[in-house]
Amino acid sequence: MNIHSISLLGTVLCLMLTSCGGKDKQPENTTAPDSASSRALDSILLSEAPEGAVSITTARQNPIPGTKVILSGKVMGNANPIIQSRALLTLGDPAKITSCDLIPGDECKTPWDVCCADPDIVNTSIATIQVLDENGQPVKAGLRGIGGLRELSTLIIVGEVAEASNENNFLVNATGIHVATAQAAGNNSAK
Repeated sequence: MNIHSISLLGTVLCLMLTSCGGKDKQPENTTAPDSASSRALDSILLSEAPEGAVSITTARQNPIPGTKVILSGKVMGNANPIIQSRALLTLGDPAKITSCDLIPGDECKTPWDVCCADPDIVNTSIATIQVLDENGQPVKAGLRGIGGLRELSTLIIVGEVAEASNENNFLVNATGIHVATAQAAGNNSAK
């Protein structure tokens, strides 16, 4: 190969890397779950909305481990509310915190990060939701896409308050997830 061919090949490779290497607004779950993980996640989807759901703020008033809960909320509360390689997500209380897509004129590219909200209010208005495997560990597969679930989706979670929960860290082991409203990719009404 001559110097001109090497330069041309280098330029093409750089263009390919820069055009494909940017961060997506909606990163896809790149971890290939094993069949047991897929079955575990599929089995928790609820086709019907459970009755008796309470807000996260209400449920946080009694964070006693082992307490059965039915929560409603919106996938939001930080820049990455859905973990890609584990069945974990952050659910926020939309009565207490507002996603940026609902703020007129806001141009936020990640409206689920609730960057305009008071951090102290955010901390008391979110819950970490996890789906556990048979060993009591978070399933090794992300929840994004399950039943249409993604950032800003409205969910109803059935589960119980986890052992590690306390007034500062509200953690729920989900046994059922109903995707009440799945958001379309890139959905941001401020755009």
